[in-house]
This record gives sequence, structure tokens and C-alpha cells, in this order.
Amino acid sequence: MKLQTWGVSDVGRARKTNEDSFLLAPEQGLFAVADGMGGYKRGDVASELACSVLQEWVASHGDLLARFREAPDEVGRDAVLDMLDAGVQQACRQIHDASLSLVGEGGRMGTTLDAVLLVGEVAFVVHVGDGRVYLARGGELHPLTEDHTLINQQLREGLIDEEQARRARNRNLITRALGVFPEVQVDAMAFDVDPADAFVLCTDGLHRYLGRRELGFLLDEQGEAPDLKQLVALANERGGRDNITVVVARLQASSSDGDAHRVAERMAVLRRVDLFQACTYRQLLAFTEATRVRRAPAGSVLFEEGSAGDEAFFIVAGRVAIEKRGTRLARLGPGHYFGELSLIDQVPRSASARVLQDATFLTLDRASFLRLIKQDGALGTRLLWQLVRKVSAHLRATNERLVAETVSLEELAADDLVSFD
Repeated sequence: MKLQTWGVSDVGRARKTNEDSFLLAPEQGLFAVADGMGGYKRGDVASELACSVLQEWVASHGDLLARFREAPDEVGRDAVLDMLDAGVQQACRQIHDASLSLVGEGGRMGTTLDAVLLVGEVAFVVHVGDGRVYLARGGELHPLTEDHTLINQQLREGLIDEEQARRARNRNLITRALGVFPEVQVDAMAFDVDPADAFVLCTDGLHRYLGRRELGFLLDEQGEAPDLKQLVALANERGGRDNITVVVARLQASSSDGDAHRVAERMAVLRRVDLFQACTYRQLLAFTEATRVRRAPAGSVLFEEGSAGDEAFFIVAGRVAIEKRGTRLARLGPGHYFGELSLIDQVPRSASARVLQDATFLTLDRASFLRLIKQDGALGTRLLWQLVRKVSAHLRATNERLVAETVSLEELAADDLVSFD
């Protein structure tokens, strides 16, 4: 894949110095933004260190990245994620140590950091602080990060509402940063990319003034070089109270790539599934990465009634019949799923599944599902809640059917008695 990158940084209208930094290293597939903390001393040094240390760390692990390009399996993904986490920790320690020498005992330097590393057809994202990473795909701009701020934490915990958050005075108080302590908790994720994808990374000096939809509109992913100076000018016109930094990285498919939108198409199908209606795009990406692609030809049987099973099937393409004792119960297509009860209970299959048309599925086994909900509690809660709602609906429907059948039998018995008399 060909990668194009652009970046710009501006001091803004209120600050005397620019404490933001950004990194463009397309030859490594690496790009990042960092926002030095203005409330601490030498934030410019902290942000520069964050970018340079991470770049050197990634460069020193070229063998690991080369192995992953050749064999991009789950073990390799975990190894790359661990490597990036270790790189961020290395940057955090160096910034913390530098603060002692530059500022003195009791002094602190800090910075946020958002970075994306592209390895083959996989993107790895690391995030600390209140910068943002967006994925531009299919004409939409999807946020991949959540701000590490006190306000956002209070929102998640239900302590304040959106209106209170907008009026809060401490909107910029962050809860995680590199360098304040020797170690920092890092948010990280990995997912498959399409050759037509693009990424937008920015500091809060930009995203506080431009909403996601407006930012997506101004950064037309199909255009030529994005007009980043226009974004900076808008942020300055609307206040410019902080340094402003934005980076754009765009992948380009070759003209011979006939599968350029395969990932986006699968995501589009899953977004129609009722199980994921309450999920964010970031959470849906995380779910997709826990699944496996499976293809089955027409006429094949996925499982038989009464057999053991531990995986659910999400139909991306094709048709499937659900049958019980030779009777067809349902005919399912893209956007439908089945076998989901096996994710939460070890019970025999209650019906058989037979492929009517050549089909493509995303499958999720019980172990992967349990690992997923452990890693992302919010996602796990939403998925379990939707599963409980579906099971509850099935139970109500079954109960109503049994009641109707019982009433019909009682009425039939009463008619027989009358006739007999």
C-alpha cells in the first residue's frame, strides 16, 4: 500500500510558544502527534521526546515487524501491541527522567501522545491523553480514541450530563500523560485496514473547535493534498486558545486491487446487526478483530441439531437455512446472526444450520468472546445486554405460543364434550 502523510502545527493565538510536536515517518508506516502540557515546564521538550523515542523504538524492532508482515497472525499482533506499549513506557520514563535534570527535583514535564503504526494491512493505534485519532472510511470520520480527561471520566460514570460537561471550567484537565510519572496506562488497538482508508490525528487545540462531521467534510479523503492550513485558520478564528496540530495519513490502493473495500463492507454489514446497535465504531472494530473469517459453499452443513458448539456466526454474504427436525425455521442473509447462545452457555445446538448460497461469515468462539468482554468492559456490557434482550424476546414469544396452544387444546376438548353430550 502507498502511504501519503501531511502535517502542520501552529502556536495559536493565545500561547507564546508551541509545545506540540508531530511525527511523519511514512517509510516506517509511523505517524504521531503530541501535546506538551502547558501547565508544566518545558512541554515542548516532552512532546519532542515522545515522538523521537517512539520512532527510535519502532526502528529498533524491525525484525519483529518484518515477521508480522510475512505472517500476520494473532500472536504477532499481540507482540506488536506489546512492543508499542513498551515504546510508550520508554518515552514516559525518559521524559520523567529529563524533567529531573531540566526542571529540578519536584519539577515535572508531561505530554499527550497519539500514534498509528501501519504494518502490512494492519493498523496499530496507541493513545494517551486528550488528543484524537480518527479513521476516515466510506465518507465518514470515526473516532478511535476516548479522551483521558476528568470531564470524560465523569460523563462515563454518569456523574454529569452533556450540558454540564459543555459548561465545565476544567474541560482540559487530563488524567493520563507521559512523563508525569515513570509509567502510564496506554490505550491500544489493532485492526485490518482497507487501501482506501485515511487517518486524522490532532491535538485538542483543533478538535475543541471543529466537530467530527465538520472535520470529515473539510478533509475529503478522495481529494488531493488536504488543506490543513484551512483547519488551523478555522481553529484560530474560533478562539485559538491552544497550540494547534493535525496530521493526515492516507492509504492508496493500486488500480489492480479489486478487494479495496473488503473491510469496510464487512463493517457495514455488522453495523446493521441489532446486537451492535448500541456500540461505537471503535467498539465494533474491536469486536471484528476478535472474529475469524469463514467461507462455506452452498449445500454444506455448519452444524447439526444436538451437536456441541462454542461459536456464533455473523453472515457477511450468502444465505443460510435454520432447520429443526427437517422443518425450516428461518432463512437468514447478510446482517443476521445465529448460534449466539453458545457464547454464554455450553448447551447442544437446538437446530441445524445449512448453507443455501455460498456464504461468508465472521465467527466468534466463546473463549474470544470472554476475552473481549474482559478487555473492554463497556463493550461487554452492551453485547451481554443485547443478548439478554434477544433471549428475553424469544422466551416471551415461546411463552405466548405455548399459552395459545394450550387455550386451543382446552377449547377443542370443550367442543368434544359438548358434541358428546
